[in-house]
Amino acid sequence: MDSHYKPKKLTLVTFLQSVYLSVLFTSRNDLFSYAAACAFGFLMSFVPVVMMTLVILLRVLRANPAPIIQLAGVSPLISSLVNIENLIQSIQQIRQVTNFEIILAIAIIWMARRFFISLVRSMKRIFNQTYRVQKGMTQALAFASESVLIILLSLLIFAIISIRTIVKLPLSTQLNMRYPELMDSFANLITTTVPFILIFIGTVIVYRFASRTKPTLLECLVPAGGCVFATWGFRKLMKLFINVNRYNSVYGVMSNVIVLLLEVYFFFLIFLFFAQYLFVNQFFDTLVLGELYVLPDHDDIKPKSILRRLLFIRPDSLLAAEPNVITLHSGESIYQQGDFSTDSFYLVKGTVQVTGTNSFNYITRGMFFGEESCMLEERRTEDAVAVSDAEIIRIPEELFFSLLEKNPTVAQKALSQISAYYSKFYGRNEDYSL
Repeated sequence: MDSHYKPKKLTLVTFLQSVYLSVLFTSRNDLFSYAAACAFGFLMSFVPVVMMTLVILLRVLRANPAPIIQLAGVSPLISSLVNIENLIQSIQQIRQVTNFEIILAIAIIWMARRFFISLVRSMKRIFNQTYRVQKGMTQALAFASESVLIILLSLLIFAIISIRTIVKLPLSTQLNMRYPELMDSFANLITTTVPFILIFIGTVIVYRFASRTKPTLLECLVPAGGCVFATWGFRKLMKLFINVNRYNSVYGVMSNVIVLLLEVYFFFLIFLFFAQYLFVNQFFDTLVLGELYVLPDHDDIKPKSILRRLLFIRPDSLLAAEPNVITLHSGESIYQQGDFSTDSFYLVKGTVQVTGTNSFNYITRGMFFGEESCMLEERRTEDAVAVSDAEIIRIPEELFFSLLEKNPTVAQKALSQISAYYSKFYGRNEDYSL
């Protein structure tokens, strides 16, 4: 699909059209399943990274167990629950390398790969790109970079969770009593501001480079900001309806796990939705043109059909391209029989009469005409005249053919139009040969 040939005119109508198309393609591309695959891959990558982090921490404590003794002295609760001497002895008995650590390393690399494959496939699905399997050194480098990125991301999440836990310790509570403003600012910075800033930066990078459709940085900023804002709103909504502090320790752990699963899944769903929104805005005119070509008829009274007709019948973005907008008075001609032109036309306002040798037809608001000669690249076989003041959008040949190539529904209707055109033509002139 060709990139958009002009900036989209921002109006309420174009915004609603963008949202509608984004929701429509989210459903058509089955992004709900892709979001589930991404969430599963990420969580299955996150768990072994956390476990490996704990293993590394145990290695550090094996070399220097002093932090355990200091922590036990700070918190009497730990001393009452854990035998510090036995814990230190157990840590000292750990061998240099265990089979468990090898399995963890393999799991990190493998699950990181599965996660990124799911993410890449979902982006290629959204942006209509073909998925290609990497080979040789390229694949090895991809393994390494993906593993490193997953490790860094998991360590960041692990650090944020750990800091949240530390904030709730008795020592932190005492500091909070002494320096409430400082502790609140620190907690908000670590648990809220920093994660969302990193999500925004990461989302912009993925949208910019993983789409392969070369969107501008400005085009990426808006959907990335929408992704962050929607994620923040979803978390607020979750906290409003789900308060895990009301449950005991067993149900509290289970509740936190369920909330984590939901948050990860909906984050990837939101992420993919705004990637779809980026695609819609990048190729907005072509997508709107496709909706216009298959616009429901006036006598279609289904609620969805009525909504589509009301939403798309006046394409503000196409009307903003002034060289392609034709304004005619009653009696003025659009094209005549024998003319050679490769444009098709969409009627925004008024009525047009299309007259052939033995037939005529009235074109009303919301209808296409003249596309047969565009597709067949032959001279006009009919006259098109405005029978009232009319406003018409001219559709260039290259834009119409890109629409046929990328939209199967449009191509199917166009073929039926060609079939009807030939049937009508042969019906009046059986001796005609191509």
